[in-house]
Amino acid sequence: MNYIEEGKNPPKSKSALSTPEELVEALKPLIGQKIPMTGKSRTDGSNFRKIVTNHLLSKYMPTAADEYEIVPPKQKGVPAFLREYIDTYIVTTGDSYNLQVWNRNPNSASVQVDLKNGEALLASDVRFVLGKINADNCIETIIIMTPDYIENRFGKFGKPTVKQQLIISNKKREAIIRKGGMVITDFQLPREILACDDEIINEEVSIKDEPNKVLPIEIIEERIKDKLVGGKLDISLSTKQRGQQLERMVAYQLGYRDLQDGLEGGYPDIKNQMLEVKVQDSPTIGLGRYSPQFEEQINENFTTRTIRYLIALTNAEDGAIDGLIICPGEELGKYFTYVAEKSFKCQRSIPMSFFEEFKGKVVFNP
Repeated sequence: MNYIEEGKNPPKSKSALSTPEELVEALKPLIGQKIPMTGKSRTDGSNFRKIVTNHLLSKYMPTAADEYEIVPPKQKGVPAFLREYIDTYIVTTGDSYNLQVWNRNPNSASVQVDLKNGEALLASDVRFVLGKINADNCIETIIIMTPDYIENRFGKFGKPTVKQQLIISNKKREAIIRKGGMVITDFQLPREILACDDEIINEEVSIKDEPNKVLPIEIIEERIKDKLVGGKLDISLSTKQRGQQLERMVAYQLGYRDLQDGLEGGYPDIKNQMLEVKVQDSPTIGLGRYSPQFEEQINENFTTRTIRYLIALTNAEDGAIDGLIICPGEELGKYFTYVAEKSFKCQRSIPMSFFEEFKGKVVFNP
């Protein structure tokens, strides 16, 4: 059986994956095994991945998914060993090891594989298998780590300076429209910064003013949904101008009246409600410099993951708004997929002493 090819197919469900404890036991026989080393990092890394893949799948092979979709274009950033949802890396010499992850933020909720059973494999679900290779070209240590553990122990992965995008597939878009939209409440925000249901926005307040309180998402939906869905954006306008048109429509329905000087394109668009407004008339939405994929503090109370997003699902042919998505930023990746306009890498330095500490062992999140 060709285990390398079998390893490229995802599991039928998350529950089919080996547990961390099972991986530890399964990988123990690899300690001391010689690995062909060429000095070329890509080739050596591929050899280690093949050793791990062949060994694990010869012992236990999760049932393959009957139907699935790999969401990132050209599979960018998706682990090659999908059957156990593992990324492998080799560690050699030096004072520290620079872990590099290409084309995804390792610890973000971003759909990589849709298993078509209601489950999805997220970027944050990947298991990292790092093999320390000694001077005799033998596997000396294997450490299995989760992205969350890596960040908690060694610090966050570095953020790349590329513009981020979000993919909403046509199938998911149509499903949301059929359900009448997608609304997820501000469950992470403290109650004291949420305004009362009957809060009236003062006409003198600008959308760019720093907020004291913000309207809950369910009230935003209540105030704008019936006015927006079924309405139209002007398709003769540019993408940026249609976004401004939508922003103006949303702001007006929320109660803002001084809109002449407010649309200068800051983040978020309607700062007084910490609300970012986007038009979706193609599968890819431009997110710009800020993305919930990378958590950044925006003000005292909000990060890129608690900023609220309003996405108008718009018909590209006539500009009709067919449905709305309103949710905190951190929810977007759980349903959709982050990509970037060009390749990027996220990096995290790990001291070599960490690997020396577990010499001769296979451990998980030690």
